[in-house]
Amino acid sequence: LRLLENRMQCMGDQQVHSLPRDPLLRAQLAYSLGYPEWDALLEELTVHRRRVETHFAEIAWEGGRRAGTGIDRDESLRQAWEDRTLEPALAALALADSAALAERLTQLREGPLYARMDETSRQRLAAVIARLVPLLAPHAEPLLVLNRLLPLLEAVGRRSAYLALLTENPGALDRLLSLAAQSEFLLRQIVNHPLLLDELLDARVFETIPSCAELSDLLEGFMAHAAGETEARLEALQQFQQAAVFRVAIADRLGGLPIMQVSDRLTDTAELVLDAALTMAWEELTGKFGAPMCGDAPPLRPAGFAIIGYGKLGGLELGYGSDLDLVFLHDSSGRIQETDAHPALDNGRFYARLAQRLIHFLSIQTRSGRLYEVDTRLRPSGRAGAMVASLESFHRYQRSEAWVWEHQALLRSRAVAGTQAVCAAFEQERSDILVNHVVRDRLKEEILAMRKRMRAELSEGGSGRFDIKQDPGGLADIEFLVDYWVLKHAPGHPELARHPDNMRQLEALERAGIIEPAQQRVLADAYLGLRQRTHELALDGGGRIVSDSEFQEQRGRVRELWHQVFGSES
Repeated sequence: LRLLENRMQCMGDQQVHSLPRDPLLRAQLAYSLGYPEWDALLEELTVHRRRVETHFAEIAWEGGRRAGTGIDRDESLRQAWEDRTLEPALAALALADSAALAERLTQLREGPLYARMDETSRQRLAAVIARLVPLLAPHAEPLLVLNRLLPLLEAVGRRSAYLALLTENPGALDRLLSLAAQSEFLLRQIVNHPLLLDELLDARVFETIPSCAELSDLLEGFMAHAAGETEARLEALQQFQQAAVFRVAIADRLGGLPIMQVSDRLTDTAELVLDAALTMAWEELTGKFGAPMCGDAPPLRPAGFAIIGYGKLGGLELGYGSDLDLVFLHDSSGRIQETDAHPALDNGRFYARLAQRLIHFLSIQTRSGRLYEVDTRLRPSGRAGAMVASLESFHRYQRSEAWVWEHQALLRSRAVAGTQAVCAAFEQERSDILVNHVVRDRLKEEILAMRKRMRAELSEGGSGRFDIKQDPGGLADIEFLVDYWVLKHAPGHPELARHPDNMRQLEALERAGIIEPAQQRVLADAYLGLRQRTHELALDGGGRIVSDSEFQEQRGRVRELWHQVFGSES
Protein backbone atom coordinates (compact mmCIF):
# COMPACT_ATOMS: atom_id res chain seq x y z
CA LEU A 1 0.00 0.00 0.00
CA ARG A 2 2.84 2.40 0.80
CA LEU A 3 4.54 1.55 -2.52
CA LEU A 4 1.27 2.12 -4.40
CA GLU A 5 0.85 5.49 -2.67
CA ASN A 6 4.42 6.43 -3.58
CA ARG A 7 3.90 5.63 -7.27
CA MET A 8 0.64 7.61 -7.44
CA GLN A 9 2.31 10.66 -5.90
CA CYS A 10 5.32 10.39 -8.19
CA MET A 11 3.11 10.25 -11.28
CA GLY A 12 1.47 13.61 -10.63
CA ASP A 13 3.97 15.11 -8.19
CA GLN A 14 1.04 15.63 -5.78
CA GLN A 15 0.00 14.45 -2.33
CA VAL A 16 -2.78 12.15 -3.49
CA HIS A 17 -4.22 9.02 -1.85
CA SER A 18 -7.03 7.95 -4.20
CA LEU A 19 -6.76 5.56 -7.11
CA PRO A 20 -6.99 7.25 -10.50
CA ARG A 21 -10.14 6.91 -12.59
CA ASP A 22 -8.63 7.67 -15.97
CA PRO A 23 -7.87 4.41 -17.92
CA LEU A 24 -4.52 5.70 -19.17
CA LEU A 25 -3.36 6.70 -15.68
CA ARG A 26 -4.48 3.35 -14.34
CA ALA A 27 -2.43 1.53 -17.01
CA GLN A 28 0.61 3.66 -16.25
CA LEU A 29 0.27 3.00 -12.51
CA ALA A 30 0.02 -0.77 -13.09
CA TYR A 31 3.08 -0.73 -15.35
CA SER A 32 5.10 1.27 -12.78
CA LEU A 33 4.45 -1.48 -10.21
CA GLY A 34 5.33 -4.33 -12.56
CA TYR A 35 1.81 -5.47 -13.53
CA PRO A 36 0.87 -6.07 -17.17
CA GLU A 37 -2.50 -4.35 -16.83
CA TRP A 38 -4.80 -2.52 -14.37
CA ASP A 39 -6.99 -5.56 -13.61
CA ALA A 40 -3.96 -7.53 -12.41
CA LEU A 41 -2.96 -4.71 -10.06
CA LEU A 42 -6.53 -4.36 -8.78
CA GLU A 43 -6.75 -8.10 -8.09
CA GLU A 44 -3.56 -8.01 -5.99
CA LEU A 45 -4.70 -4.85 -4.22
CA THR A 46 -8.04 -6.45 -3.33
CA VAL A 47 -6.25 -9.37 -1.65
CA HIS A 48 -4.31 -6.99 0.57
CA ARG A 49 -7.34 -4.89 1.39
CA ARG A 50 -9.41 -7.90 2.37
CA ARG A 51 -6.61 -9.18 4.57
CA VAL A 52 -6.36 -5.81 6.35
CA GLU A 53 -10.11 -5.54 6.74
CA THR A 54 -10.31 -9.02 8.24
CA HIS A 55 -7.82 -8.11 10.97
CA PHE A 56 -9.45 -4.72 11.51
CA ALA A 57 -12.85 -6.34 11.83
CA GLU A 58 -11.57 -8.70 14.51
CA ILE A 59 -10.75 -5.69 16.66
CA ALA A 60 -13.27 -3.04 15.68
CA TRP A 61 -16.31 -4.92 14.40
CA GLU A 62 -17.00 -7.57 17.01
CA GLY A 63 -15.06 -10.50 15.66
CA GLY A 64 -15.32 -9.72 12.01
CA ARG A 65 -19.05 -10.08 11.62
CA ARG A 66 -18.84 -7.92 8.51
CA ALA A 67 -15.56 -9.12 7.14
CA GLY A 68 -15.25 -10.69 3.72
CA THR A 69 -18.17 -9.12 1.90
CA GLY A 70 -17.78 -5.53 3.08
CA ILE A 71 -15.29 -4.31 0.48
CA ASP A 72 -17.11 -5.77 -2.54
CA ARG A 73 -20.45 -4.44 -1.35
CA ASP A 74 -19.04 -1.02 -0.54
CA GLU A 75 -17.38 -0.77 -3.95
CA SER A 76 -20.59 -1.80 -5.67
CA LEU A 77 -22.68 0.75 -3.80
CA ARG A 78 -20.10 3.45 -4.26
CA GLN A 79 -20.12 2.82 -7.99
CA ALA A 80 -23.92 2.84 -8.06
CA TRP A 81 -23.90 6.19 -6.26
CA GLU A 82 -21.42 7.59 -8.76
CA ASP A 83 -23.36 6.21 -11.74
CA ARG A 84 -26.79 7.28 -10.37
CA THR A 85 -27.98 3.65 -10.51
CA LEU A 86 -28.84 3.23 -6.84
CA GLU A 87 -32.38 1.90 -7.20
CA PRO A 88 -31.49 -1.62 -8.44
CA ALA A 89 -28.59 -1.79 -5.97
CA LEU A 90 -30.92 -0.93 -3.08
CA ALA A 91 -33.58 -3.32 -4.31
CA ALA A 92 -30.97 -6.09 -4.31
CA LEU A 93 -30.42 -5.45 -0.60
CA ALA A 94 -34.13 -6.07 0.03
CA LEU A 95 -34.53 -2.62 1.57
CA ALA A 96 -38.05 -1.40 2.23
CA ASP A 97 -38.92 1.75 0.26
CA SER A 98 -35.87 1.16 -1.94
CA ALA A 99 -37.20 3.36 -4.74
CA ALA A 100 -37.85 6.27 -2.39
CA LEU A 101 -34.48 5.78 -0.73
CA ALA A 102 -32.73 5.81 -4.09
CA GLU A 103 -34.58 8.97 -5.08
CA ARG A 104 -33.58 10.82 -1.90
CA LEU A 105 -29.93 9.80 -2.29
CA THR A 106 -29.93 10.75 -5.96
CA GLN A 107 -31.30 14.17 -5.02
CA LEU A 108 -28.34 14.59 -2.70
CA ARG A 109 -25.96 13.43 -5.44
CA GLU A 110 -27.41 15.91 -7.95
CA GLY A 111 -27.96 18.76 -5.52
CA PRO A 112 -26.06 22.02 -5.00
CA LEU A 113 -24.09 20.70 -2.03
CA TYR A 114 -22.43 17.98 -4.10
CA ALA A 115 -21.65 20.48 -6.85
CA ARG A 116 -19.76 22.68 -4.38
CA MET A 117 -17.75 19.86 -2.78
CA ASP A 118 -14.11 19.24 -3.63
CA GLU A 119 -13.00 15.84 -4.86
CA THR A 120 -11.83 14.61 -1.45
CA SER A 121 -15.18 15.46 0.13
CA ARG A 122 -17.07 13.78 -2.71
CA GLN A 123 -15.10 10.56 -2.31
CA ARG A 124 -15.63 10.57 1.45
CA LEU A 125 -19.34 11.21 1.01
CA ALA A 126 -19.52 8.30 -1.41
CA ALA A 127 -17.80 6.10 1.16
CA VAL A 128 -20.31 7.16 3.83
CA ILE A 129 -23.25 6.42 1.53
CA ALA A 130 -21.81 3.01 0.65
CA ARG A 131 -21.46 2.06 4.32
CA LEU A 132 -24.70 3.70 5.41
CA VAL A 133 -27.13 2.05 2.98
CA PRO A 134 -26.75 -1.56 4.21
CA LEU A 135 -27.11 -0.36 7.80
CA LEU A 136 -30.61 0.88 6.99
CA ALA A 137 -31.84 -2.67 6.38
CA PRO A 138 -32.53 -3.67 10.03
CA HIS A 139 -34.61 -0.56 10.69
CA ALA A 140 -38.38 -0.76 10.43
CA GLU A 141 -38.57 2.65 8.72
CA PRO A 142 -35.37 3.09 6.70
CA LEU A 143 -36.76 6.07 4.80
CA LEU A 144 -37.49 7.90 8.07
CA VAL A 145 -33.96 7.21 9.29
CA LEU A 146 -32.43 8.41 6.03
CA ASN A 147 -34.56 11.57 5.98
CA ARG A 148 -33.30 12.41 9.46
CA LEU A 149 -29.69 11.73 8.45
CA LEU A 150 -29.65 13.75 5.24
CA PRO A 151 -29.64 17.17 6.96
CA LEU A 152 -26.57 16.03 8.89
CA LEU A 153 -24.78 14.92 5.73
CA GLU A 154 -25.65 18.25 4.16
CA ALA A 155 -24.41 20.11 7.25
CA VAL A 156 -21.00 18.39 7.24
CA GLY A 157 -20.68 17.72 3.51
CA ARG A 158 -18.02 20.34 2.91
CA ARG A 159 -16.14 19.50 6.12
CA SER A 160 -14.76 16.19 5.00
CA ALA A 161 -13.08 15.40 8.33
CA TYR A 162 -16.52 14.57 9.74
CA LEU A 163 -17.25 12.31 6.77
CA ALA A 164 -13.92 10.58 7.33
CA LEU A 165 -14.82 10.08 11.00
CA LEU A 166 -17.92 8.14 9.97
CA THR A 167 -16.16 5.95 7.42
CA GLU A 168 -13.14 5.24 9.60
CA ASN A 169 -15.22 4.44 12.71
CA PRO A 170 -17.95 1.99 11.72
CA GLY A 171 -19.24 1.80 15.27
CA ALA A 172 -19.87 5.53 15.27
CA LEU A 173 -21.92 5.21 12.08
CA ASP A 174 -23.90 2.35 13.61
CA ARG A 175 -24.66 4.45 16.67
CA LEU A 176 -25.58 7.43 14.53
CA LEU A 177 -28.24 5.36 12.75
CA SER A 178 -29.59 4.15 16.09
CA LEU A 179 -29.99 7.75 17.21
CA ALA A 180 -31.66 8.70 13.95
CA ALA A 181 -34.17 5.89 14.36
CA GLN A 182 -35.07 6.83 17.93
CA SER A 183 -34.79 10.59 18.35
CA GLU A 184 -35.14 13.50 15.98
CA PHE A 185 -34.04 15.77 18.87
CA LEU A 186 -30.67 14.05 19.18
CA LEU A 187 -30.04 14.16 15.45
CA ARG A 188 -30.93 17.84 15.39
CA GLN A 189 -28.36 18.44 18.14
CA ILE A 190 -25.66 16.88 15.95
CA VAL A 191 -26.81 18.83 12.89
CA ASN A 192 -26.51 22.06 14.86
CA HIS A 193 -23.26 21.05 16.56
CA PRO A 194 -21.30 18.56 14.41
CA LEU A 195 -18.57 18.35 17.05
CA LEU A 196 -20.96 16.04 18.90
CA LEU A 197 -20.09 13.35 16.36
CA ASP A 198 -16.95 12.82 18.43
CA GLU A 199 -19.15 11.62 21.29
CA LEU A 200 -20.27 8.64 19.18
CA LEU A 201 -16.74 7.24 19.09
CA ASP A 202 -17.19 5.85 22.61
CA ALA A 203 -19.75 3.04 22.80
CA ARG A 204 -20.12 3.60 26.55
CA VAL A 205 -22.19 6.74 25.98
CA PHE A 206 -25.00 4.41 24.89
CA GLU A 207 -24.77 2.29 27.99
CA THR A 208 -24.44 4.50 31.09
CA ILE A 209 -25.31 8.02 32.16
CA PRO A 210 -22.27 10.08 33.19
CA SER A 211 -21.82 10.69 36.91
CA CYS A 212 -21.37 14.17 38.33
CA ALA A 213 -17.66 13.45 38.77
CA GLU A 214 -17.37 12.35 35.13
CA LEU A 215 -19.13 15.53 34.00
CA SER A 216 -16.67 17.55 36.06
CA ASP A 217 -13.76 15.73 34.41
CA LEU A 218 -15.32 16.33 31.01
CA LEU A 219 -15.53 20.06 31.73
CA GLU A 220 -11.93 20.13 32.91
CA GLY A 221 -10.86 18.47 29.68
CA PHE A 222 -12.67 21.01 27.50
CA MET A 223 -11.37 23.98 29.48
CA ALA A 224 -7.79 22.64 29.49
CA HIS A 225 -7.69 22.92 25.70
CA ALA A 226 -8.96 26.51 25.68
CA ALA A 227 -6.53 29.39 25.44
CA GLY A 228 -6.50 32.13 28.04
CA GLU A 229 -8.78 34.39 26.00
CA THR A 230 -12.33 34.73 27.28
CA GLU A 231 -13.83 33.91 23.88
CA ALA A 232 -11.97 30.59 23.66
CA ARG A 233 -12.89 29.63 27.23
CA LEU A 234 -16.52 30.50 26.63
CA GLU A 235 -16.60 28.40 23.47
CA ALA A 236 -15.06 25.48 25.39
CA LEU A 237 -17.73 25.89 28.05
CA GLN A 238 -20.46 25.80 25.42
CA GLN A 239 -18.97 22.70 23.84
CA PHE A 240 -18.89 21.01 27.23
CA GLN A 241 -22.54 21.84 27.89
CA GLN A 242 -23.60 20.47 24.51
CA ALA A 243 -21.59 17.29 24.96
CA ALA A 244 -22.86 16.75 28.51
CA VAL A 245 -26.53 17.23 27.62
CA PHE A 246 -26.04 15.04 24.56
CA ARG A 247 -24.58 12.21 26.64
CA VAL A 248 -27.42 12.46 29.14
CA ALA A 249 -30.01 12.48 26.36
CA ILE A 250 -28.49 9.41 24.70
CA ALA A 251 -28.54 7.45 27.94
CA ASP A 252 -32.06 8.71 28.58
CA ARG A 253 -33.46 7.85 25.17
CA LEU A 254 -31.70 4.56 24.60
CA GLY A 255 -31.27 3.36 28.17
CA GLY A 256 -34.70 4.14 29.61
CA LEU A 257 -33.31 5.95 32.65
CA PRO A 258 -35.47 7.05 35.58
CA ILE A 259 -36.53 10.66 35.21
CA MET A 260 -34.87 11.62 38.50
CA GLN A 261 -31.44 10.53 37.26
CA VAL A 262 -31.86 12.46 34.04
CA SER A 263 -32.84 15.67 35.84
CA ASP A 264 -30.01 15.25 38.35
CA ARG A 265 -27.41 15.08 35.59
CA LEU A 266 -28.93 17.98 33.64
CA THR A 267 -28.92 19.98 36.86
CA ASP A 268 -25.31 18.98 37.59
CA THR A 269 -24.37 20.18 34.11
CA ALA A 270 -26.00 23.57 34.67
CA GLU A 271 -24.30 23.99 38.04
CA LEU A 272 -20.89 23.19 36.56
CA VAL A 273 -21.52 25.74 33.81
CA LEU A 274 -22.63 28.37 36.32
CA ASP A 275 -19.58 27.82 38.49
CA ALA A 276 -17.21 28.06 35.52
CA ALA A 277 -18.96 31.11 34.05
CA LEU A 278 -18.91 32.85 37.44
CA THR A 279 -15.19 32.15 37.77
CA MET A 280 -14.58 33.66 34.33
CA ALA A 281 -16.68 36.75 35.07
CA TRP A 282 -15.12 37.20 38.52
CA GLU A 283 -11.56 36.97 37.18
CA GLU A 284 -12.35 39.44 34.42
CA LEU A 285 -14.02 42.01 36.71
CA THR A 286 -11.50 41.78 39.55
CA GLY A 287 -8.69 42.11 37.01
CA LYS A 288 -10.17 45.45 35.92
CA PHE A 289 -11.62 46.88 39.12
CA GLY A 290 -10.10 44.93 42.01
CA ALA A 291 -11.88 42.68 44.52
CA PRO A 292 -14.88 43.97 46.51
CA MET A 293 -14.11 44.60 50.20
CA CYS A 294 -16.28 45.87 53.04
CA GLY A 295 -16.41 46.83 56.71
CA ASP A 296 -16.69 49.79 59.03
CA ALA A 297 -12.94 50.34 59.24
CA PRO A 298 -9.72 48.66 58.11
CA PRO A 299 -8.87 45.86 57.97
CA LEU A 300 -11.74 45.18 55.56
CA ARG A 301 -13.10 41.74 54.77
CA PRO A 302 -13.76 40.31 51.27
CA ALA A 303 -17.39 40.69 50.21
CA GLY A 304 -18.97 37.53 48.82
CA PHE A 305 -21.43 36.73 46.04
CA ALA A 306 -23.78 33.81 45.34
CA ILE A 307 -26.04 32.55 42.58
CA ILE A 308 -29.42 31.29 43.78
CA GLY A 309 -31.26 28.86 41.52
CA TYR A 310 -35.06 28.98 41.46
CA GLY A 311 -37.67 26.95 39.60
CA LYS A 312 -36.51 23.81 37.82
CA LEU A 313 -32.86 24.51 38.60
CA GLY A 314 -33.56 25.12 42.26
CA GLY A 315 -35.86 22.11 42.45
CA LEU A 316 -33.37 19.74 40.80
CA GLU A 317 -35.79 19.15 37.93
CA LEU A 318 -34.09 20.63 34.87
CA GLY A 319 -35.26 19.33 31.52
CA TYR A 320 -33.88 19.63 28.01
CA GLY A 321 -33.90 23.28 27.01
CA SER A 322 -34.99 24.54 30.44
CA ASP A 323 -34.38 28.19 31.27
CA LEU A 324 -32.36 29.12 34.34
CA ASP A 325 -34.26 31.18 36.94
CA LEU A 326 -31.51 33.02 38.82
CA VAL A 327 -31.28 35.45 41.72
CA PHE A 328 -27.98 37.10 42.71
CA LEU A 329 -27.03 38.00 46.29
CA HIS A 330 -24.01 39.57 47.99
CA ASP A 331 -23.04 40.05 51.62
CA SER A 332 -21.32 43.43 51.36
CA SER A 333 -22.07 45.60 54.42
CA GLY A 334 -20.57 48.32 56.59
CA ARG A 335 -19.54 51.94 56.17
CA ILE A 336 -16.89 51.11 53.57
CA GLN A 337 -18.00 49.06 50.54
CA GLU A 338 -15.65 49.31 47.57
CA THR A 339 -13.04 47.39 45.62
CA ASP A 340 -9.37 47.35 46.59
CA ALA A 341 -8.18 48.92 43.31
CA HIS A 342 -7.15 52.52 42.67
CA PRO A 343 -9.43 54.17 41.83
CA ALA A 344 -11.88 52.04 43.80
CA LEU A 345 -15.29 51.00 42.46
CA ASP A 346 -18.41 50.93 44.63
CA ASN A 347 -19.34 47.33 45.47
CA GLY A 348 -22.91 47.81 44.28
CA ARG A 349 -21.70 48.81 40.83
CA PHE A 350 -19.14 45.99 40.83
CA TYR A 351 -21.79 43.36 41.55
CA ALA A 352 -24.18 44.80 38.97
CA ARG A 353 -21.46 44.53 36.34
CA LEU A 354 -20.57 41.03 37.53
CA ALA A 355 -24.18 39.87 37.13
CA GLN A 356 -24.46 41.49 33.70
CA ARG A 357 -21.25 39.83 32.56
CA LEU A 358 -22.36 36.46 33.90
CA ILE A 359 -25.71 36.71 32.09
CA HIS A 360 -23.87 37.71 28.94
CA PHE A 361 -21.64 34.62 29.16
CA LEU A 362 -24.64 32.34 29.69
CA SER A 363 -26.87 33.70 26.95
CA ILE A 364 -24.62 35.04 24.18
CA GLN A 365 -24.93 33.28 20.83
CA THR A 366 -21.57 32.17 19.41
CA ARG A 367 -20.58 29.77 16.65
CA SER A 368 -20.80 26.93 19.19
CA GLY A 369 -24.30 27.93 20.27
CA ARG A 370 -25.72 29.39 23.46
CA LEU A 371 -25.58 28.02 26.98
CA TYR A 372 -28.92 28.91 28.58
CA GLU A 373 -31.78 31.37 28.54
CA VAL A 374 -31.64 33.30 31.82
CA ASP A 375 -34.62 34.72 33.72
CA THR A 376 -33.96 37.07 36.66
CA ARG A 377 -37.54 38.25 37.30
CA LEU A 378 -37.81 36.36 40.61
CA ARG A 379 -35.37 38.74 42.32
CA PRO A 380 -36.81 41.00 45.07
CA SER A 381 -39.21 43.56 43.52
CA GLY A 382 -38.91 41.83 40.13
CA ARG A 383 -37.83 43.98 37.20
CA ALA A 384 -38.00 47.07 39.39
CA GLY A 385 -35.47 45.67 41.85
CA ALA A 386 -31.68 45.75 41.78
CA MET A 387 -30.05 43.03 39.68
CA VAL A 388 -27.99 41.97 42.71
CA ALA A 389 -29.53 42.27 46.18
CA SER A 390 -27.71 42.32 49.47
CA LEU A 391 -28.51 39.62 51.99
CA GLU A 392 -29.78 42.38 54.27
CA SER A 393 -32.24 43.73 51.70
CA PHE A 394 -33.32 40.19 50.79
CA HIS A 395 -33.99 39.57 54.49
CA ARG A 396 -36.18 42.67 54.80
CA TYR A 397 -38.07 42.13 51.54
CA GLN A 398 -39.00 38.51 52.19
CA ARG A 399 -40.34 39.34 55.65
CA SER A 400 -42.25 42.51 54.93
CA GLU A 401 -43.04 42.83 51.21
CA ALA A 402 -43.02 39.41 49.52
CA TRP A 403 -46.27 38.00 48.15
CA VAL A 404 -47.44 34.44 48.80
CA TRP A 405 -46.42 33.43 45.28
CA GLU A 406 -42.88 34.64 46.02
CA HIS A 407 -42.74 32.36 49.05
CA GLN A 408 -44.01 29.56 46.82
CA ALA A 409 -41.10 30.31 44.50
CA LEU A 410 -38.72 30.29 47.48
CA LEU A 411 -39.74 26.67 48.11
CA ARG A 412 -37.97 25.77 44.84
CA SER A 413 -34.74 27.61 45.53
CA ARG A 414 -31.21 26.83 46.68
CA ALA A 415 -27.72 28.25 46.41
CA VAL A 416 -25.98 26.76 43.37
CA ALA A 417 -22.68 28.66 43.03
CA GLY A 418 -20.59 31.34 44.68
CA THR A 419 -18.98 32.18 48.01
CA GLN A 420 -19.61 29.47 50.57
CA ALA A 421 -20.51 31.93 53.34
CA VAL A 422 -23.15 33.68 51.22
CA CYS A 423 -24.58 30.34 50.06
CA ALA A 424 -24.87 29.13 53.66
CA ALA A 425 -26.43 32.43 54.78
CA PHE A 426 -29.05 32.17 52.04
CA GLU A 427 -29.99 28.62 53.02
CA GLN A 428 -30.49 29.75 56.61
CA GLU A 429 -32.56 32.72 55.45
CA ARG A 430 -34.70 30.50 53.22
CA SER A 431 -35.51 28.10 56.05
CA ASP A 432 -36.36 30.90 58.51
CA ILE A 433 -38.61 32.71 56.02
CA LEU A 434 -40.57 29.60 55.01
CA VAL A 435 -41.06 28.46 58.61
CA ASN A 436 -41.68 31.77 60.36
CA HIS A 437 -42.60 34.54 57.93
CA VAL A 438 -45.22 33.25 55.46
CA VAL A 439 -48.60 35.03 55.72
CA ARG A 440 -50.93 32.10 56.35
CA ASP A 441 -54.28 33.67 57.19
CA ARG A 442 -55.29 33.76 53.48
CA LEU A 443 -52.87 31.13 52.20
CA LYS A 444 -55.48 28.86 50.61
CA GLU A 445 -57.28 31.71 48.84
CA GLU A 446 -54.03 33.22 47.51
CA ILE A 447 -52.73 29.92 46.14
CA LEU A 448 -56.09 29.04 44.58
CA ALA A 449 -56.35 32.46 42.92
CA MET A 450 -52.84 32.22 41.51
CA ARG A 451 -53.50 28.74 40.13
CA LYS A 452 -56.68 29.84 38.38
CA ARG A 453 -54.87 32.82 36.87
CA MET A 454 -52.01 30.66 35.59
CA ARG A 455 -54.37 28.17 33.98
CA ALA A 456 -56.39 30.91 32.28
CA GLU A 457 -53.31 32.66 30.91
CA LEU A 458 -50.92 29.79 30.18
CA SER A 459 -52.86 26.65 29.26
CA GLU A 460 -52.41 25.49 25.67
CA GLY A 461 -54.89 22.63 25.94
CA GLY A 462 -58.31 22.41 24.39
CA SER A 463 -60.61 20.03 22.62
CA GLY A 464 -58.90 16.64 22.51
CA ARG A 465 -55.65 18.17 23.85
CA PHE A 466 -54.09 17.89 27.30
CA ASP A 467 -51.52 20.46 28.46
CA ILE A 468 -49.27 18.39 30.76
CA LYS A 469 -48.14 21.45 32.69
CA GLN A 470 -51.21 23.66 33.03
CA ASP A 471 -54.42 21.68 32.53
CA PRO A 472 -56.47 20.23 35.42
CA GLY A 473 -54.75 17.20 36.94
CA GLY A 474 -51.39 18.20 35.48
CA LEU A 475 -48.00 19.08 36.89
CA ALA A 476 -48.90 22.54 38.17
CA ASP A 477 -51.83 21.18 40.19
CA ILE A 478 -49.52 18.71 41.95
CA GLU A 479 -46.92 21.42 42.58
CA PHE A 480 -49.52 23.80 44.03
CA LEU A 481 -50.90 21.10 46.32
CA VAL A 482 -47.41 20.43 47.65
CA ASP A 483 -46.72 24.15 48.01
CA TYR A 484 -49.89 24.66 50.02
CA TRP A 485 -49.26 21.77 52.39
CA VAL A 486 -45.62 22.70 53.01
CA LEU A 487 -46.26 26.42 53.55
CA LYS A 488 -49.24 25.72 55.81
CA HIS A 489 -47.55 23.16 58.04
CA ALA A 490 -43.91 24.34 58.02
CA PRO A 491 -44.18 26.11 61.46
CA GLY A 492 -44.97 22.80 63.16
CA HIS A 493 -42.74 20.72 60.88
CA PRO A 494 -39.66 22.74 59.80
CA GLU A 495 -38.25 19.67 58.06
CA LEU A 496 -40.88 20.09 55.33
CA ALA A 497 -39.02 23.09 53.93
CA ARG A 498 -35.57 21.52 54.13
CA HIS A 499 -35.48 20.24 50.56
CA PRO A 500 -36.33 22.27 47.42
CA ASP A 501 -37.76 19.51 45.23
CA ASN A 502 -41.32 18.22 44.96
CA MET A 503 -40.54 14.55 45.47
CA ARG A 504 -38.69 14.92 48.75
CA GLN A 505 -41.27 17.41 49.97
CA LEU A 506 -43.99 14.85 49.23
CA GLU A 507 -42.04 12.22 51.17
CA ALA A 508 -41.61 14.63 54.08
CA LEU A 509 -45.34 15.39 54.09
CA GLU A 510 -46.10 11.69 54.40
CA ARG A 511 -43.54 11.18 57.19
CA ALA A 512 -45.07 14.10 59.10
CA GLY A 513 -48.53 12.52 58.82
CA ILE A 514 -49.95 15.46 56.87
CA ILE A 515 -50.94 13.30 53.89
CA GLU A 516 -51.73 9.60 53.74
CA PRO A 517 -49.29 7.12 52.16
CA ALA A 518 -51.88 6.41 49.45
CA GLN A 519 -52.13 10.13 48.64
CA GLN A 520 -48.36 10.42 48.47
CA ARG A 521 -48.17 7.48 46.05
CA VAL A 522 -50.92 8.92 43.84
CA LEU A 523 -49.20 12.29 43.54
CA ALA A 524 -45.67 10.90 43.23
CA ASP A 525 -46.62 8.40 40.51
CA ALA A 526 -48.58 11.00 38.57
CA TYR A 527 -45.82 13.59 38.92
CA LEU A 528 -43.07 11.26 37.72
CA GLY A 529 -45.21 9.95 34.87
CA LEU A 530 -46.08 13.44 33.64
CA ARG A 531 -42.49 14.61 33.89
CA GLN A 532 -41.28 11.53 32.03
CA ARG A 533 -43.72 12.34 29.24
CA THR A 534 -42.44 15.92 28.96
CA HIS A 535 -38.89 14.59 28.59
CA GLU A 536 -40.03 12.21 25.86
CA LEU A 537 -41.72 15.07 24.05
CA ALA A 538 -38.54 17.14 24.33
CA LEU A 539 -36.52 14.33 22.73
CA ASP A 540 -39.07 14.11 19.92
CA GLY A 541 -39.17 17.78 19.09
CA GLY A 542 -40.59 19.59 22.11
CA GLY A 543 -43.93 20.77 23.38
CA ARG A 544 -46.09 19.73 26.31
CA ILE A 545 -49.35 18.82 24.56
CA VAL A 546 -50.59 15.23 24.28
CA SER A 547 -53.89 13.58 23.45
CA ASP A 548 -56.65 14.10 25.97
CA SER A 549 -56.87 10.31 26.23
CA GLU A 550 -53.49 10.09 28.02
CA PHE A 551 -53.15 10.00 31.82
CA GLN A 552 -56.92 10.01 32.37
CA GLU A 553 -56.78 7.86 35.52
CA GLN A 554 -53.88 9.76 37.07
CA ARG A 555 -55.42 13.13 36.25
CA GLY A 556 -58.71 12.07 37.78
CA ARG A 557 -57.03 11.15 41.08
CA VAL A 558 -55.10 14.42 41.20
CA ARG A 559 -58.31 16.37 40.60
CA GLU A 560 -60.04 14.47 43.41
CA LEU A 561 -57.30 15.47 45.83
CA TRP A 562 -57.46 19.05 44.61
CA HIS A 563 -61.18 19.15 45.30
CA GLN A 564 -60.68 17.69 48.78
CA VAL A 565 -58.08 20.34 49.68
CA PHE A 566 -59.41 23.46 47.96
CA GLY A 567 -63.12 22.67 47.77
CA SER A 568 -63.31 23.55 44.08
CA GLU A 569 -62.82 21.90 40.73
CA SER A 570 -59.24 21.67 39.50
